[in-house]
Formats: sequence, structure tokens, C-alpha cells
Amino acid sequence: MRKRLVGALFVLAAVLAPAQVVEDCFTRDPGPLDFVHGEGPEQDILQALTGDALVGLDAAGRVVPRLATAWKRQQDGSLRFHLRTDAAFPDGTPLRAADAVWTFQALQHDPGASPSRRAIVEGVRAWVDHGQLVVASSKPPGRLLAELARVPIARAGHPEQGSGPFRLRREAGTWCLDRRAHHFLHPGIQGLRFRLIGDSQGVYQALLKGWLTLGQPPDRLLATPPPGYRVMVQPKLYQLVIWSRAGLAPLQALERWRRDAFPPGLLGVGARPSRGLLPEALGFAPCAIQAPPAALPPGRPLTLLYAAEDTPVEKLLLALRERARRDGTRLRLVPVAQALLVSRLQAGTFELACFIAAFEPDPWSVLEYMEPDGPMNFTGWRDPSLAPVLTRVQAPGDPAWADLQRLWARAPGALPLVDFQSILWVDRRLHATTGPLGLYQTTPGPAGWSWTP
Repeated sequence: MRKRLVGALFVLAAVLAPAQVVEDCFTRDPGPLDFVHGEGPEQDILQALTGDALVGLDAAGRVVPRLATAWKRQQDGSLRFHLRTDAAFPDGTPLRAADAVWTFQALQHDPGASPSRRAIVEGVRAWVDHGQLVVASSKPPGRLLAELARVPIARAGHPEQGSGPFRLRREAGTWCLDRRAHHFLHPGIQGLRFRLIGDSQGVYQALLKGWLTLGQPPDRLLATPPPGYRVMVQPKLYQLVIWSRAGLAPLQALERWRRDAFPPGLLGVGARPSRGLLPEALGFAPCAIQAPPAALPPGRPLTLLYAAEDTPVEKLLLALRERARRDGTRLRLVPVAQALLVSRLQAGTFELACFIAAFEPDPWSVLEYMEPDGPMNFTGWRDPSLAPVLTRVQAPGDPAWADLQRLWARAPGALPLVDFQSILWVDRRLHATTGPLGLYQTTPGPAGWSWTP
């Protein structure tokens, strides 16, 4: 009876939904909108729709204006930003340089702030000079700008308020994003609606019935959309990664096992076994671990932590466990609640731990593995040669990137197992574009979408 009632409500909501509204879903509750504390992919989507960063990344991965119309590097190496005069919060309050300063400082000093965005603003200094925003950092300007595209600016003292092209409201368990007609991006759609659908089969059924404008169905069906939908490939950079605090030997064994652990039917069309140590999609050539072979402790199992209730990852790890068994190694899989897993990764209380890592569309994102305070340096990896190499890494394509990869390959702290891409079914009537930050984070993102008349 309950399933029938849910289905009836879904149909009614679809019928009553305003025209020109994009229908999507979340698989997890994103929690309250919060530009300081909010974390996770669902929260990132809400923040991208309701907030603006200083700069954006377009579909080609280039830095483009957003809140800042222009910026200039000063003699002392800092960047001076000229902010828009027409950016405002939903109540009409203009956005000022002081709001950006407050956002950066809140992320730096609030112990509950988002770990991923805190890592971006680590060491960043920001201040207001003659009404303009000045930002200083030891990072190369290209890296700093690309990273600031992932930090939406909140209203000072109000972490729940952003200046973005859509306004959030909750309605009967639905996250409704309404167009702000006077926003400087001039949204071309009326808005978006997100419902909570907790499993891929539910998403699939909703797509088949035309209740969703877009969505990701079960992996085995990605290549065959129903009538009225098209396939869209998002060039988002996801890898299933295993970190090791048990030394190099487990990673060397995993590097060997990943070659044939995953049958093609298990991976589907949205994934493939990883080949190197750093993402090929970021320009890194496949590179193996460059160290003498180390032996696993005889007879002792390897304990691997992973996020509980993540069925796709669990299936991959079961296949990996079977491959390890063929080599006489027992791989002990231990499911842990996601929040606890993140805490254990950050505390370093694990032997092996598995998590899906998301990389940004620039090679600098791999430094999160290596820098002492990097958000993915869960093993305490250090090398005295890192700092001299980083001084020679100033732009994508620099020869020093090869030196950086060789340095990591001598004794990496982590190994990717599977490379993923995000494949969606999208209503053919919706003109939507994606980019290196995915469907929602790319500038102008949904504000630039439109419907076929």
C-alpha cells in the first residue's frame, strides 16, 4: 500500500510541476544548505545552484568571470578582483568584497567547516582594499583561480545564504530551486526540483515513466535510454582508491590484482580498471609503482574498510577479494558507516581503506595526496623532494609534472582501482551542457540551460 501511495504522489507531483522545470533526484538527503559546513555531492549541487564563486570554469575547463568581472596579479603576487556591482543575495542585499573575506575566514577557522573547501583556502589571505577584494596565496595563480571556482561565497554572518541564480525552498519533501530572474546569469529555465530516491532501481523506474528530466539508471542499462531520452557523458573524474598504512607491499599486490579482478560485465559501461597511479584524464601517463617488490606478511589477512551500504563498491571489492584469494591472500572486508569511515581516514586509524575520490579538472588536484595538509593525504605521506619539485610546477604541461609523478611512484600512499565516468539519461527536449565540473558546477551550469519550444 505504501509503495502504491508513493507512486501516486510521484505521478501527481509530475502532473502539477510547473512547465520548464527540470526534475531530478538525490539519493541522499543533502542536509540544510550551508556554504561553510555543508559537505558532499548533494550539498555541492545545492550550493552551485544557489551560490556564486569568484570565478567559474566553463565547459572547456577555462577560468571565466563569475562574481569577479576581472582580476589582476599585483607586484607582490596577490590577485586583485573587481567584483560585479549587480550581484545580490535573495533579499536584495548587494554582495560585497567583505562577504568573500568572511567566507574564507569562516572556512579556515570554524572547526566544523567543510574539509574539502577548507583545504582550498588553507594559507589563503583575503582583505578589502578600497572596496576591492585582494587575495594572496603561495599557490601559483592558475591553481588558485581554478580552486576558487569551487568555493561559493556566502553572506557574511549567514552561511545559509548565497547569491546564485536559483533560490531554494522546501516543499513536501522536495528541494525546489526557483529562478532568480534578475540574476546576472539570466537563467533560461524556470527552476529545478529534486526528490529523494534512495536506490538506482527507483531512479530507473522514474525515468521509464518520464517522471524525471534526467538521472543515472542502473549501470547495465546506461547505453540504452528509453524513447525521449539521450545519453550524456559527464567528464567528472572519479576513482575508487585504496589507501595503505600497512606499507608498500599491499599496494604492490593490489596493483597486480586490479589488472584482472573485475569482469567487464561487473564494471559496465561507466567504469574501467585504473592503469596508473594518478588519473590519466588529468594528463598523467600510466605509471607503475617504482620500488623493489615487497612481500606481504605470510598468513596474516589484510583488513580493508569501506563505506557501508554502498552496493556497487561492495560488488567491486568482493571481486577484488576473490582475486586476492587466488594468490593465497585473505582480504577481510569491513563495512563502516560513511561518516565513521571519513573520520577514520582523517585520523589514520586503518590498515587499508577504500573510498571514491573526486578530482577537479586540473593536475593540481593530485597534490591533495601529497601535500602535508592535503585532504587526501590520509597516510601521512612525506618526501623532502616534494617542495623543490613544486617550485617548478607553475602551469599544466610543465615538465616538472613528470618529476612529480616519479616522486609519488617511489612510494605512493594510495592506489586507484577503478576509473569512473558519470553517464546520464537526459530528456531530449532539454538543452543542457556539462563540463569538467560536471552538470551542475560548470559555469553557467543550469542557468544556461533551455527547453526546446
